[in-house]
Amino acid sequence: MNLCSGKGLFMKRKRIFLVTISVIFVLFVGTVLYAILKDDDAYRYYTGLGEKISVAPDDSKIAFSYYVDGNESIYTANPDGTHVKQITNSTNQQDHHPKYSPDGKKLVYVSKDAEGIQMLRGINEDGSEGRQLTDSDIHVTDVIFSPDGEIVYFVAIEAEEFKKGERSREGFDLYSIEADGSHMKKLTDTDHFSMNHLTLSPDGSAIYYSEFDGVEERIYSYSPEEGTVNTKPSILSKKIENAQSFYEPQLSSDGRYLVFTEVSKESEESSLFKYDLFLLDLKTQNVERLTDLKTAVTSPTFFHKENKIAFLENTNWPGNPAEYQLMTIDTTTHNIEVVKLDAPQSAGGNRLIQMLDRGVNGLTIAILYMVLFGLLSVYLHYYHKSKAYLPSIVSFAIAILTVVAGFVVGRMVDPWYGIGLWMLAVGIFGCSIVVVLFVFIFKRFAKK
Repeated sequence: MNLCSGKGLFMKRKRIFLVTISVIFVLFVGTVLYAILKDDDAYRYYTGLGEKISVAPDDSKIAFSYYVDGNESIYTANPDGTHVKQITNSTNQQDHHPKYSPDGKKLVYVSKDAEGIQMLRGINEDGSEGRQLTDSDIHVTDVIFSPDGEIVYFVAIEAEEFKKGERSREGFDLYSIEADGSHMKKLTDTDHFSMNHLTLSPDGSAIYYSEFDGVEERIYSYSPEEGTVNTKPSILSKKIENAQSFYEPQLSSDGRYLVFTEVSKESEESSLFKYDLFLLDLKTQNVERLTDLKTAVTSPTFFHKENKIAFLENTNWPGNPAEYQLMTIDTTTHNIEVVKLDAPQSAGGNRLIQMLDRGVNGLTIAILYMVLFGLLSVYLHYYHKSKAYLPSIVSFAIAILTVVAGFVVGRMVDPWYGIGLWMLAVGIFGCSIVVVLFVFIFKRFAKK
């Protein structure tokens, strides 16, 4: 009777082990598949400010992009944050990077489609007469109006080359198009590695932009009249040019000042760079630090009638999504004000999916992996004692195979994919060590 009872208990415990291992296996596989197939866009459910702003020529409005539950559109507001108005309402695109025309009556902006290609669009300031200026054959990254508002200058790369990523042999160039979408021209053919933050001289004789030269972010210029690129713009002295980087440079409307962002000196030796706002007096060539926020600032934009600069502070730096707040600074007093936007709020839907998305991450997968291999080890300890370390050996073998796959993929397909596989191998190797230690301790404990 006791023999039958003991055998029944033995079989019951074995079934419990097998059911538990099966459940953990299903959870692990399901979590991995969900992680692979889910949309990794950090802005999928985000509500908040986008990355770029523009100040109207009469300082009466600020244009910006804003997300509501992942949908990004162009909005305008008074400089104090009141009277927020939605200007665009695309259903299948993300609208961002607005720029005012010189008369303040029009806006151009960049619209990203489902494939990540960004097209140039225009619209009246009141939200009427929206129009597409470029098609999906080119990928647009930056844009600015000519002084008379008749021409739009923009930076772009062929869409097919953009999709190739690191494998592309092409680069970015400067284009022009008339404000009605006609007569598009390619102005440069130099395939820039990067070409960012267009800003125009007051007379329109030079278009300035920044580009990383391998060491620092430098300022270059293009002359629309001469059709030439100048790698040594006259607005910077040689001393200033070689002293630092110029991220997001923007000229004041009178051409007297240049505002830019730069890594703060105190954070240069740290693992996390922090960016602050700096002002260069182009007449004296003196550089003045304007902020000390210990985060990251972006999109500095001059007001035209006041001695003020609008900018965005990334309060979530370096997290993703970036959570910006709109701020202004008086260039004379250095008084900083936070602009509270009377902007739309999240509708609060899809919370269950959001919780699932947050729960499915690398840590969750690693825990399920270790639990699965740990349970297999315990099961083998009880029912096939000599094979208790077999799951650990299999796990180390998986790590080694992943390293080999990384070399093959990195060499034959894409180096970045190879690096990704190596990082995965490191994670598997770490989990394997944890499982080995667990089995070692468990076996000692189980003997007692």
